[in-house]
Amino acid sequence: MISIPLSEELTVSADKLLQQHLLIVGATGSGKSTSAMTILHDLMAQNQTTMIIDPTGEYTHLPNAVVAKLGYNAYIDYEKLTGQDLNLLFGVDDPEIQEKLSDALDSLKIQKNIVKQPGVYTKINRTWDDFEKDMHQLYHYPQPVDLGLLPEQLRQEYAVPVDNFDVIGQKIDESGFTKCLPLIRRIKRLTSQQRFQQLYHMPLPEDEPAPANMQTDVMYLLRLFAGHRSDHKILVIDCSLFADNLAMGKVIVSLLTTSLLREKQQLKHSVPVTLLIDEAHRYVMADDLTSNGIFRIAREGRKSGLFLMLTTQSPLDLPASLLGQFGHYLVHQLNTSSELAQLPALQDYGQQIAHQNVGQALLAGNNFVPPQMIDMLLIAEMNHQTTTPQFF
Repeated sequence: MISIPLSEELTVSADKLLQQHLLIVGATGSGKSTSAMTILHDLMAQNQTTMIIDPTGEYTHLPNAVVAKLGYNAYIDYEKLTGQDLNLLFGVDDPEIQEKLSDALDSLKIQKNIVKQPGVYTKINRTWDDFEKDMHQLYHYPQPVDLGLLPEQLRQEYAVPVDNFDVIGQKIDESGFTKCLPLIRRIKRLTSQQRFQQLYHMPLPEDEPAPANMQTDVMYLLRLFAGHRSDHKILVIDCSLFADNLAMGKVIVSLLTTSLLREKQQLKHSVPVTLLIDEAHRYVMADDLTSNGIFRIAREGRKSGLFLMLTTQSPLDLPASLLGQFGHYLVHQLNTSSELAQLPALQDYGQQIAHQNVGQALLAGNNFVPPQMIDMLLIAEMNHQTTTPQFF
């Protein structure tokens, strides 16, 4: 049995602590990140697979860390993105346009790998039989498509028949296509940005040298860690180069978590994986929670052996539907009654929570009734770079 010493007086099993997901919450400087490190250290020491999504780069110096710094030495390979991923990447929430964008990606793959001709896959006057044959051949697609062709291909996806229903279309539904114009502007804007190109490993102009450090597909690392014991390593995915762009950060983290969940669901034999998402309030898409990768892991991950730890400064930062997916809480200092109101089971402990010292926490949840006040152990070698500068 894997055990985790949380304090000098309390040791719990990993199953008891993590199988219902763990939320670590507390005001800035209260010790929540240090608590998360204590738990991950003991999992790592016992060769349990652990990962961190790190928004600021503060965990990159941890011992035994395999660091993938997105935009520097690691990238998300756009060739591996699915239609669903593209919709997330470009912020598409209209179901009709989501379907058209996914179809456009498939069409470009057919044109590149089956037709083997430049340009887009024309659907005007193409029969449904020919299209189905082409789709049937698309088992894999070794040649990458040009995302710059998406706008033109999207127009082809609005082909409609007039009097011959054996063909996909005889003319373009221009009024329907007009609804895609905001998306097309977004695609053109993003794909022209150098930082976007580097992050997603898009082809660079012939006269522009490739960055020397861009070596690792982060999806490969996720797949590797998802299916094997980690040899006492921690995978740290450093998102700090995008900390100034919260919108892009939300997309990146949702892509990563969605891909990790997909990998875990597809593996026939896999190992338990504990994922820490630090300062998770940065990454939650409250307007479309069901498609957010964090929420999907919270709701579906346990069946695939994927256990979630989130840190956040306040329970008010998380939507109620996400908060309800956590069965266990490690609550550091909170200062307002409105924050405690989000955790009804802890109402009677408000005074204790408000007056906790740094490093003290209330452990509560389905397996911890009544809640227990503990002084979290500090693992010196796992200390991370959050010390507040001192006045001088």
